[in-house]
Parts: sequence; C-alpha cells; structure tokens
Amino acid sequence: MDRAFKYETPLWGARLICLIYLCVSMLFFSAFYHYESWSDNSPVFFKYFFVFLSMVFLFVSLKPSNRMGWVYFSANDMGLYFPLSALYNESSKDLHIPWNKVGNIKSEMLYGNTKGISLEVLLSDDDISFYFEAHSRVNKILGFNCKRNGFYVIGYASNLFQGTEKVALTLNQLKSKNV
Repeated sequence: MDRAFKYETPLWGARLICLIYLCVSMLFFSAFYHYESWSDNSPVFFKYFFVFLSMVFLFVSLKPSNRMGWVYFSANDMGLYFPLSALYNESSKDLHIPWNKVGNIKSEMLYGNTKGISLEVLLSDDDISFYFEAHSRVNKILGFNCKRNGFYVIGYASNLFQGTEKVALTLNQLKSKNV
C-alpha cells in the first residue's frame, strides 16, 4: 500500500551526511600526517588520537547501512505505520496504528530542548516494548514518563530534511480527513 507521507532521512541526505563524515575523516588524517610540521612540543599522543578519530569517521562514512535513507514512520489514509527496522520497506511487519488510536500530533520542544514532533498513540504494552524498546530505554535513562493523557508519547527530533511544523500539519490533516 502506498504511503502518502514519510518522516524520513532521504537517500540523498544520508549520502550527504556520509560525505561530510568522510571529509572530517580526511581532515583528521591530514592533521595526523602533517603533525610534526605544526605541533611544536605537543605530546605525540595527539598525533595518534587524530589517526584514531580519522578511522572512526572513515568507518562511519563507509558503512553501507549509513548510506541508505531511513524512514522513522509513515502515514496514509488508514493511519500511522512504524517500521520494525530503520531500513524501510513497506512490509506486514510494520506496526499499523489506525487514526482513531492516535491522539495529539504536535511540534514541540522535546528532551534537552530539542525541537521535534510528538505523537500520542494508544498501544498495548507489548507493542510498545517490541517496536519502541529503544525509545523506552532512552526515556528510562533520562527519567521521562512515556505516557500523557492515557496515550504513549513517541517523540522524534527534527531530522533537518523536514520541518516539524509542516510534518505536524500534514499528519493532522490526514488524521482529520480520516477520523
């Protein structure tokens, strides 16, 4: 089934991020390679620290799964869909939440004063633990309650490729059209 809306990091965006990481890796490698010419009496530890950082950024930029776009959730006239994994393909394993089980959708300040989108969903504890285990772990570590007005609240930080106000407006329009 075709999804009318996807909250995602597009393929070109993921590749752009990897390209930036590759450039940072090359900068650190250049600092390692030319260390003696600019370091004066700095400890040799920094030279090897630069090569270590270069390898970390290189690994992240070359990892194949990082170069693919990923979808956080999608929506259509039937409701919201949350993929089981970040590598998105419209499958039966997606968690489908009909619009009548979706509460408020809004753009707001999330954890740590980060702007993002929050979705209130009515789900069983089993679905929350299966599909959103990482979210609940983060909330427990940070000390947040995952429920608001009887709904589980799922928050996504702004992904730089889609404005949160526009996302909230689009989702609220889809919801109001189909409830």
